[in-house]
Amino acid sequence: MGEEVQVDWRTRVAAERRERTRAKLLECALLVFSRKGPQAAVIDDVLALAGMSRGSFYNYFRTNEELLVAVAGEIGNELLRIIDPVVQPHEDPAARIACGARLLMQTVHAYPLLGAFLARLPMPDAESQLIGIAFLARDLEQGLAQRRFMAMPARVALDFVVGVLFSAARSLSRGTQPASYPDDMALAMLLGLGLPQEEARRVAALPLPAIAIEDSSIIGAARHYPAAAPD
Repeated sequence: MGEEVQVDWRTRVAAERRERTRAKLLECALLVFSRKGPQAAVIDDVLALAGMSRGSFYNYFRTNEELLVAVAGEIGNELLRIIDPVVQPHEDPAARIACGARLLMQTVHAYPLLGAFLARLPMPDAESQLIGIAFLARDLEQGLAQRRFMAMPARVALDFVVGVLFSAARSLSRGTQPASYPDDMALAMLLGLGLPQEEARRVAALPLPAIAIEDSSIIGAARHYPAAAPD
C-alpha cells in the first residue's frame, strides 16, 4: 500500500510540474504573440523569455501554429469562465450579447496585453474555432428570429458585432480609452443592431459583477507585462 501511495504521489507531482511548465510557455507566448503577431516565428523568443530549452518546448508543442492555437484556446476558456455565468441567466439575447461584450471589453481594458493579442489575430468568421463565436452567432440568430434586432442576414449581424469587438480590443490595448468605453461601445453596437435608443440604453446599462481573474491564469499573468500596442 505504501509503495502505491508513493507512486501516486510521484505521478501527481510530475503532472503538476508538467502543467506549470505548459502554463509558463503559454504565458510567455501570449506576451510574444501580442507584440509580434500570430504569423511571426516566436519559438526562440518564447524559450528565451521562459528560460527553457528547445527540447523542453517540444515536449509540449510541435510547431509555432500549435502554440498559437493553444494560447487562443486557453484564453477562450478563461474568458468563457468569466463571461458565461453572467450572460446565461438572461433570457433576452440582446442582454446576453451586450453583457458578454461589456465583460470582454472590461477585461481587455484591465489587461491591455490581452487586447494586443486579440487585435493581432485574424478577424474570425462564422467558421472560426475561437470559443465564443458560436455562442455569439446563436444569440444573434435568436434575436433576429424574435425580431429583437432589425432584419438582416445572420452573417451580416455576426460580422458587424465581431468587427466592433475586435476594433474595440485594438483601441483598448492602447490603454488610452476611458472607463466608460465598454458601455459606450455596447450601446453603439445595440443601436447598430436596431434596438430603439431608450431600450438600447437600458440593456447597455444592466448591472455587471466585478471582473475576477485568478493570478494563476494566463490572463491573470498578463498583468505583470506591459502591452505593446498593435501597429
